Amino acid sequence: MSFEPSEVITSVHNPGIKQARSLLRRKGRSEERAFLVEGTRALTDMMASGAAPSLVYARDTPDDRALVDDMAPPCSVRYVSPEVFAGLSDVPHPQGIVAVVPMSEVTAEPRFDIWRDDLILVADGVRDPGNLGTLLRSAAGTGVTEVLVTPNSVDPYNPKCVRSAMGAHFLVSLRQMTMAPLMEYLSGLDAIIVADANGADSYDSAPWNRSCAIIVGSEAFGPNPALVDLATAYVRIPLARNLESLNAGVAGSHLVLEAARQRRLAASLQEPA
Repeated sequence: MSFEPSEVITSVHNPGIKQARSLLRRKGRSEERAFLVEGTRALTDMMASGAAPSLVYARDTPDDRALVDDMAPPCSVRYVSPEVFAGLSDVPHPQGIVAVVPMSEVTAEPRFDIWRDDLILVADGVRDPGNLGTLLRSAAGTGVTEVLVTPNSVDPYNPKCVRSAMGAHFLVSLRQMTMAPLMEYLSGLDAIIVADANGADSYDSAPWNRSCAIIVGSEAFGPNPALVDLATAYVRIPLARNLESLNAGVAGSHLVLEAARQRRLAASLQEPA
């Protein structure tokens, strides 16, 4: 598709706009193998990680043009009338910049830059995009080696999930896996730990210093029974005042933070005096 850089898109029927809008839906993202990243902070963090968009759309206002000039994205920028730009987001008052990003910019290779042994987070049946985004951000912040998402979870490239993760997609290893290969993949780990409100052990007593996976399921149904059967431990987060449970994003975050705490402590105890 050829165009002049100075052209402003004013039609929702523009082929590029139609393609970008298709990325608001799971089917479109699957077909295009791309997703949307919205907002100045998210794009800045993405580019700082080394990931690059294939195309940027910006709202045609003086303020938004100035933001783009300051950001200097490493790709073509198309300016869009405010009326048309509003259709590129699923929120009522979108920020003035959105990028089309190939899924290949999100690594599927495990990251061992923080920990020597596996620290895998499995999201199974996590259907709320905000919760999954929270898990991804917590995984990035605690050095999780990879995040595995089952098909019955929300799409990790859902726009709300991407906003909630706040750039974490580009700081974690992320893969979607079906149940059979997932179970085979996890079977070689030392510990497979399920977050369970009725678990026998407290989460801070689990053996997080070994190669392990943390399985977080939905609040309503928990993880797949096959994964529950595979588990070596079932842990709960002790709660006060008769509170039954935490949502998946908060619960999973507690677990990965505790795993990182124990691993840092173990590393400090091994350091020479």
